[in-house]
Amino acid sequence: MDQPPVPHRQRLTVDAARAVTADGAAHRLTAPRGLAWTGRITDRSASAGTPGGPRAGRAEVPDGGLLAQTYDSGARQDAWTAAVTTVRITAAHPARLPLAAVATDAFLRASGSRVGAVVDLTVNGQALKARIVRAVRALPGPADGPVGSGGLLVDFGAVNEALSDLGAGPLDAAEWWLRPRPGATATVVAALRARPDLEPGQVLVRDEIARELHDDPLGRGPQTALVAAAAVAVALAATGFAVGAAGSVRERAREFAVLRALGAPRPQLARMIAAEQGVLIVLALAVGTALGTVLTRVVVPLVVLTQQAGRPVPPVLVELPAGQVVGLLAAVAAVPLLVVAAVGLRRGDPVRALRGRGGALR
Repeated sequence: MDQPPVPHRQRLTVDAARAVTADGAAHRLTAPRGLAWTGRITDRSASAGTPGGPRAGRAEVPDGGLLAQTYDSGARQDAWTAAVTTVRITAAHPARLPLAAVATDAFLRASGSRVGAVVDLTVNGQALKARIVRAVRALPGPADGPVGSGGLLVDFGAVNEALSDLGAGPLDAAEWWLRPRPGATATVVAALRARPDLEPGQVLVRDEIARELHDDPLGRGPQTALVAAAAVAVALAATGFAVGAAGSVRERAREFAVLRALGAPRPQLARMIAAEQGVLIVLALAVGTALGTVLTRVVVPLVVLTQQAGRPVPPVLVELPAGQVVGLLAAVAAVPLLVVAAVGLRRGDPVRALRGRGGALR
């Protein structure tokens, strides 16, 4: 506020204040017992404490009120520049401890710090101190800083409180992360994009980004290739199992012929063959599934990179859908089992089989 051309004693008194909560209810604020205020005053035309400069009296809590502050307004310096006095009054509190900070391993290496150390920060032109309370591998988003420098995470509200103690302006939040209630995402997004002070493109939705990435023609090519490779692998595995099972059954044709000649029913032989081959198939599928799971969880995070060729934060989440995995395993096992069952149930002449193998019935 512009001041009169001569020094003038001013008194700022706040008799009452109220707060309006989210539900629209207004509540009158009262000064708690033992409340103390601290006042700071600045002036663009003269520094505090100098002759003709602004001076602040002691802030107090008047009877029935909240705040009373007496101060000198300073004086106009010339005919063109008016003295502007700023009065900043805050509730008195003990000296604040250093800010609690979470640092990345890269930040610790680059700064030579360790957990428990106090580091100096420059925020909004003010020197602040922070104590590293924990170390993590990485931080999401821009908090990770330039490549190799790591990042430091501090509480936004605590930083603004520290800046307020120094008489500096607060930081403005450049980005907000929201988590709407289940089912309310569309409503929240529509309300935000309808605000006149926001551009629709400033509101980013995780599901929309995932859908865009999924429908990206440059990304669908590799996805289609992976699906085709999986289908070919299933077909080759099923064919290999079927050929191996059929060959094993043909190699044991003489043994089965003897069992048939001794009166063993054909369905019983088919079940025996299926059980034998089933054990081999199950063991092979179990080993293959285990190796495939390990390779998938190891290789996929290595090939998924950010635009800067770095590891994404948070890391890639590798999921193996149980239903699809079971379907693939069933498709691989079904073909050889059907082939074995067909071969076992096929009608044949035991005598011809024995004679063809050089055997004889006794």
